[in-house]
Amino acid sequence: MKDHHGVHFLDIKEKKLTINQSNKNDIIKLLGPPLIQSTFDNDLFIYIEKKTSSTQLKSLGKKKTLVNNVLLLEVNDRGILIRKYLSDLNQMNDLEFEKEFTLSL
Repeated sequence: MKDHHGVHFLDIKEKKLTINQSNKNDIIKLLGPPLIQSTFDNDLFIYIEKKTSSTQLKSLGKKKTLVNNVLLLEVNDRGILIRKYLSDLNQMNDLEFEKEFTLSL
C-alpha cells in the first residue's frame, strides 16, 4: 500500500516554473497554495511531496520512503519568482549536521 502526501510529481512540475518569468499566480495555479509560506525580505513558498510504501510482513509493516521532495520558491516584492531549489531524497541523505554547538550564557 502506498501513501502519498503533498503535491504529486513535484519534481516534474517544478521544471515548468521559470526564474524571472513566473509569478505568484503561476505558482499557485500549477502547485496550489504552499504548505508553508513565510515573509522576510521576500516571500518564501515551501512545497513538499512524500510517498511511502508499506514493506513486507517480515519487517513488521515498516514504512519505506520512496519519494521525499522539498521545493523552496522565493518570490520578490513584485510577485516574480527569483529563486528556486528542489531537494530530493538523495540530497537529504547527504546532509551533514554541525558537530560543534554554541553555549548560551
